Amino acid sequence: MSIEDREDEDGEAGINPQRIISAVRRRWRIAAGIACSTTLIALTIALLIPNRYEASTTIQLDPRKKNVANLEGVVSDLNVDTAAIESEAEVIRSRQILLKVIDRLDLRNDPEFHRAGFIERLVLPLSSSETKTGIGEHATEAADPVVPRRDEFATAFARNLKVERVRNTLLLEIQFTAADPDKAALIANTIADVYIHQQLAAKSEISETATNMLDGRLDALRKKVSDAETRVEAYKAEQNIFASEGQILSEKELARLMEQTVEARNRSAEMRARFERAKELRSSGRSTSAIADVLESHTVRLLKDKLADASRRRAELATRYGERHPEMVKVRAELGDAERQLEGEIASLISNLENEYAEAAAREAELLAGLEGKKREEANRRAANVRLNELEREAETSRQIYQVLLARYKQNAATQSLQLPDARIVEFADTPTQPAAPKRKQIVILAAAGGLALGLALILALEFATSGIGRPEEAEGLLALEHISSLPRFDYANDEPDDPLRATRLMIAAPSSGFAEAIRSLRREIDVRQIEPGPRIILIAASLPGEGASVVASNLAHYYAQTGNRVLLVDADLRRSNLTRQLAGRRSAGLAEALAGAVPPEHAILRDQLTNLHFLPATGGGPVASGHAELLASAAMPRVLGRLKGQFDTIIIDGPPLLPVIDTRVIADYADQIVFVMAWRRTPKQLARKAMKLLSVNADRIAGVVVNQVAADVLADDNGFELVSDKSDLEPGLAA
Repeated sequence: MSIEDREDEDGEAGINPQRIISAVRRRWRIAAGIACSTTLIALTIALLIPNRYEASTTIQLDPRKKNVANLEGVVSDLNVDTAAIESEAEVIRSRQILLKVIDRLDLRNDPEFHRAGFIERLVLPLSSSETKTGIGEHATEAADPVVPRRDEFATAFARNLKVERVRNTLLLEIQFTAADPDKAALIANTIADVYIHQQLAAKSEISETATNMLDGRLDALRKKVSDAETRVEAYKAEQNIFASEGQILSEKELARLMEQTVEARNRSAEMRARFERAKELRSSGRSTSAIADVLESHTVRLLKDKLADASRRRAELATRYGERHPEMVKVRAELGDAERQLEGEIASLISNLENEYAEAAAREAELLAGLEGKKREEANRRAANVRLNELEREAETSRQIYQVLLARYKQNAATQSLQLPDARIVEFADTPTQPAAPKRKQIVILAAAGGLALGLALILALEFATSGIGRPEEAEGLLALEHISSLPRFDYANDEPDDPLRATRLMIAAPSSGFAEAIRSLRREIDVRQIEPGPRIILIAASLPGEGASVVASNLAHYYAQTGNRVLLVDADLRRSNLTRQLAGRRSAGLAEALAGAVPPEHAILRDQLTNLHFLPATGGGPVASGHAELLASAAMPRVLGRLKGQFDTIIIDGPPLLPVIDTRVIADYADQIVFVMAWRRTPKQLARKAMKLLSVNADRIAGVVVNQVAADVLADDNGFELVSDKSDLEPGLAA
């Protein structure tokens, strides 16, 4: 991937677990310090907070029917469902219940529940001073302690109360918190007791209200029933409607009259039939005996028996005597006398039948006339009875309603004092032995965890807030180059930390240090990337000043010289000449004079007797005749380098910074290998990318990137072991 493609990626995307772990290992003291501080503060606060005790009372909502009295429709039992249970919990938390508890226990005089708050404690002295100085409307009155109003007190009191449903049960748990454990238990039990009594009071109030409503309704219905019955009786009297044993009197008379008429008709018909039969027999000349058979009379039967006896005796005497015999005469006389008596009796009976028939006919006519009149009266009565029935129905309806409400009234009045609550206490609150708050252990644990989290967040913020790279290997992804080495930073134990000579000769001063070992590793990486064998020019380049490119070039050159190579270190920074000031001391000529043709390049080279390192300073100390870039870009530059290349195995050039000046880009055209140096966490990623773009035309010669001034603990994380340092001379820390 090219450096141009890398510019489109977010430079902070290199966050990974390994980098986070490394940051924590390097900065763990920050997290530990913050965690210890927050823990100590939390512990102090927790110890200063007074203890609070929580007591719990459990009540059960009882949905079972109570059969003490049937009050259904007046006071119904509690319908227990989720909404009802939550509603009862809110009732317990209601201001009405709490105020009753406060009044019963006289808690308004308890300092725990009306202790002045922070603002009140500030305002109270001002109010007192006004009272003492006579300022204000009530200046003459004594200053009373601040006592909150009932609603404010109830609100403050409610903060200590918690009512919760025990999951999937009909139980409600009343929890109250107070500074005194006995007080907490007393208040929790009192709240439950007041709630149950409130239920009873509510039921009694509803029942009493229903009784009063029924009483008023009964009075109205009683008058209505009385008025309806009065109208019924008045109408009966007006219409002459009377009843006997549940039956109207006119109906009885009509029925009795009809019965009498039927009987009279039957009697008249019977008399008429007997009279006409007897009259017919008599007119037809039938014998007296035949007529007597029709007439049903005891006298007639006796006379018939007498006549029959006389006839029988005459027949008997006729066989013995003649007609003139006295017995025969006597018998004939008796027979004639009997016939006359029978004839007379029959005539009398026929006359009586005629009279009886006439009387029966008259009676029938009389009854028929009376029946017709009574029927007319009954028709009129039935018409009136329609209105009577309507009045009686109204009266009966009013009477039934009155009876129902009267029964309900009697029942409600009788059972008004037998109310049972829909809840009961199943567990009273005991005096708590352990405080419920503050939870000191949890506070300390949470404070420690919070402090640790804050410390870790601060570590990560510090780690990722820098514009530079956090881990050396990030340079590969940032610049699309191989990361060939990471160089640690050091403090000096015996010399001044800013000793420039010591920094450029660390390979000599501390050959056993981690920095020296990193230089050795860097040389190997450069050597294996050498494309063509033979003498070569290695350019050490960096984006900005202060990234340690001169230190890297000097120590790398010293190491090459230690191994017996003919090595030339060239300070090509004609503007700043830092390496020249650190290594050359007195000099009469340098690279600038050699390029200008003032001296041969061999005459400007200095040699270190100890390491056999050859050094070409930037200048001889005088002013440069022409521009720096022009000298480096002149035809003399390749000629000088070519001449020197024939005399040395390795030429290491310390180039000026890439971004401020163009000099290094000119030198890069003559280099066989280029090593790019960037400072750990200091070189901005965007500037590093920009510097690499400037070297893009010589990208094939770039051996890789070196991350300089890396913290020792970061390198230890990467390498898995601690860096070795020469304790007599160096200590890990500040950048070389």
